[in-house]
Order: sequence, then C-alpha cells, then structure tokens
Amino acid sequence: MSNAWSTYYCLIKNNLIKQMKSYSFLIVVLLTLFLGYACVPSPTSGYQVFYIGGVRGIYNSAWLGGMVTMMSTLLLWLFAFFMLRSQVSEDQRLKVGQIIASTPVSNFRYIFSKAISNYVVLLVIELLLFLAFMGMQLIRGEDYYIHIADYLQPFVFIVMPSLLVLAALTVLFDVMPGLKGVVGNIIFFALWVCCSIVSIATPNSLLDVFGLDIIRSDMVREATLKYAFLSASEEGGSFGYYPVEGTSPTFVWHGVEWSPSLLIYRLAWVGIAVLLILVSSLVFNRFRTKENAKRSHIPVIYEPKKGVAAKPDHSHEYRLSPVEKEKRVRMMRLVRAEICMMLKDCSIWWYLLVLGSMAASLLIPLENVQSWLPVLALWPIAIWSQMGTREKFYFTRELLMSSCSPLNRFFAVWVSGILITLLVFSGALVHFILDGQWARLTAWLVSVLFVPTLAMALGTLSGTRKMFEVVYMLWWYMGAVNNLPSLNFLGAGTSQSLLYGILTCLLLIVALVGQQIKAGVLGGSSAKGNNSKHYDKGGVS
Repeated sequence: MSNAWSTYYCLIKNNLIKQMKSYSFLIVVLLTLFLGYACVPSPTSGYQVFYIGGVRGIYNSAWLGGMVTMMSTLLLWLFAFFMLRSQVSEDQRLKVGQIIASTPVSNFRYIFSKAISNYVVLLVIELLLFLAFMGMQLIRGEDYYIHIADYLQPFVFIVMPSLLVLAALTVLFDVMPGLKGVVGNIIFFALWVCCSIVSIATPNSLLDVFGLDIIRSDMVREATLKYAFLSASEEGGSFGYYPVEGTSPTFVWHGVEWSPSLLIYRLAWVGIAVLLILVSSLVFNRFRTKENAKRSHIPVIYEPKKGVAAKPDHSHEYRLSPVEKEKRVRMMRLVRAEICMMLKDCSIWWYLLVLGSMAASLLIPLENVQSWLPVLALWPIAIWSQMGTREKFYFTRELLMSSCSPLNRFFAVWVSGILITLLVFSGALVHFILDGQWARLTAWLVSVLFVPTLAMALGTLSGTRKMFEVVYMLWWYMGAVNNLPSLNFLGAGTSQSLLYGILTCLLLIVALVGQQIKAGVLGGSSAKGNNSKHYDKGGVS
C-alpha cells in the first residue's frame, strides 16, 4: 500500500511540476489574477460583472467568496479543460506510453493518477484565484475582516466536487474513442454550454454540476428583500459587462445556509466523478495502436554455420535518386502539398458533409442563409487548428527548415488554409453573387481571410491546436451564434468588414514575426549559425 501511495505521489508531483513550467499554466494564472481584479470593480468604475438590477452586495468575505466560486466554476471549466485534456495523448506522442505499458502499473492506477494530477493542478489555480479575491477585499476596503469560513465553505462544497468532475472528464475525453481531437473539443464546448443553461434553469437540483444557482438564487433573494423594485425586474442575476451610472445601491449578504440536501447533491457529483474515472480506465487501450495490432511477429531461427563466416549478399542493392536543386521555389507545388497534408486525415464523411453544405448554401432561401452561416463556419475547424502547429506536433521542424525557406513554407500553409476555406464557403459565395448581395459577399470574403489568419497566428505563437480551438469556439459562439455585433465576424456591415480586414492584417503580421523568431531570423538565436558551426565539414567540431 505504501508503494502505491508513493507511486501516486511521484506521478502527481511530476505532472504538477510539468504543468507549472508550461506557458499555458502561466497564461491561465495571469488570466486568473486579471479576473480577480476585473470582477471586483471599484464603486466608481462604472460597470458591474454580476448584475442584479443595478444593486450589488458589500464586498465582504461572503459576497466575494460566492462571486469567486461562481466565476471560477463557470470559466475555469472551459479554459482548464483545454489545458489539461491531452495528458494521456501526450505520453503516447512522446513515446512514454510504451514504457508505461510495459510496467506493472494497472490501467486504473494510471488513469486515476492522471485524473488526480489534473485535479491538483486545478486546485492550485483555484487557490490562487481565491487568494486574489481576498486581496481585492482588502484593496476595496468595504470590509477589512476576512472570514476564512465564508471562502472555505463554497470552495469545499461547490468548487472541489465540480473540479473533480472536470478532472475526470479531461481523462475520459482523452481515452474514449471518438472524443479525441477537435470532435471532442466541440462536444465538450456544447456540454459546457448545456451545463451553464441547466445550472440556471434547474435551481438547487442534482443536475447543477457548476453549483451556480445555489449562490445566485440566494443573492437575488436577499437583494429583493432589501429592494422591492427588484421583484418586478427581469434581471435575476446574470454575468457579463454591465455599464452603470453613479454609485450602485448595496446590501449585506451573509452567505448560503448549507442544508443537508445541498450537501448530498454535491457529494453525489463526487461519486459521478469516480464513476467517470472508472469508465476511463475500462476503455483505456493501454497505448495499443492499429499499427501495433497489425504488426506480425515472425520468430527468427538462427542456424549458425561452422567454419568460415558466410559472405554478405550483395544481390539486392538500393540506390537513392539524386537530389536536383531548383533555382526557384515552385509555390504552387508547396501549396498543393500542404493542401494534401491538411486533408489527409479527413474521412469520406467529411467530404460528403462539405458537398452537402455547399449544396445547402445554394438552395437555402436568402433570408435563411444568415442563420445557416454559423453552422457552415464550424466544418473546417480541424483543418484550421493544425495551421502553424504541425511541425512541433510531429517533431519535423528541423527537417522542414532544411527543405525550403521558412517564409515560403509559411505562406504556403496560409494560402492553403485560405483555399480550403474558400472551397467550403463557395456555396454561400456563389449564392451572394447570384443575388447581388455585395455587402454580404464582402463580409464573407473577409471572414475567409480572417479565420485562417487567426488560426495561423495562434498556432504559430502557441505551437498547439488547443489555443485556436478554444478561442475560435468562444468567438464563434458569442459572435456568430449570439450575433454580438463586435464579435460577429460573419456580419454583413461594411464597417465591421473593415474592422476585421484590419484585424486580419495585424494577425498576419503577428504570425509572420512569430514565425521568423522561431526560425532564428529574428531574436538572439540563429539556427543557420549553429548549423554552420557544428556541421560545416561533415563532423562535429
């Protein structure tokens, strides 16, 4: 038993150290500190984050403890999932999985250690956020006495069970067939939206995994008792950016009274999390791949010959074709090769969906095309997300640097992404041309340039697909689906097209600078100089 606990301890410690050294962990921590500042605005800031008809609670420990609990369970679920969801796949990509598969560590112990490791990382981020809110309580100065229990109770009863479910889902989506990659990301995003809606629609029920309404409904009830006009208001407590004028009326909120039924509901989610971990361990294939399954093992029979050793057989000689260096780069050949690599993992069903979407874009009436466009803008997300990330994922950066210039390869990938996007969106473009909708055609062409450029910039800067996928899906959901004017990159307005055209140019410049820095052209490192120093004469000096 002591050996098992020491194994768990080493795995959890190593995973925590690895996560704390990553850029994604640093970004999440910085975002956490920013939320701690932005979600506790000063009385003269002119906005509110949690809106109850224009009133708010005094910044005491109970109010800020409830605020940090609601904000963290809602937002941390989304960002932390994309940060932690590939721990098992990363072991396989780095060839560590084969070593683990040969050890006596059981599937449950391995999966359980991964889930608990992710859980510890989530708790560390959450503790930083709670400390940030405690600091903001002292900075705002409306109540200098920090009640640890008012912060600790929602942390234990709401945050810890919710994050345990999230940790279990990060592992389940990483081992369940069909949930890996971009498909799983889209499914989880839809699950996150559904859980957010259910959390508000079914107050104080077992279905509320976030635990939002346990706190929200109690805050609204206390505010309504103090200010009667809130009973006629439709604002029942919602999150967002709400401008307010003057000083907001305040009231004192003393926290949630934790009933046994609420605690049982939260304890039930702990059991659900353990069940998810158990299911993950049952479906875990222990790093077996199709290539390994098809590989045949033929026994080798040695027949040593007495006497003189046999002469080597030179009957089969292999000659490599000579390398012919061309004076100019054939960009179309590079673009064609990039398009083939982008589409190589697409199944026949993907092509059928693309053809169906192109036909539907032509046949749908013009007044219904605008509602169809967000659906169309989701098909190529798996292709966009690999732009600028493939070299790091497959460890081919040094190999590609020796084949052609980084700048030519950059534009080949960028142009390939634009051409594939243009192909997928061609049905809508033809429809706009036939109907003479030039404003919509302009906006749609700008989006054809904007989305691949966004993918190229985020992929080049981060080196992973996850950053683009989470940013794009949030942007797509708030802008294209909910039609927020400033975020709708599919909008038909001329001024909005100009805005996204300028943003596309800026993103392209950012991607170019990032690519040149990685290639050693800009910055302190020079790959060419290092190579010439070590390999000029065929050896290592």
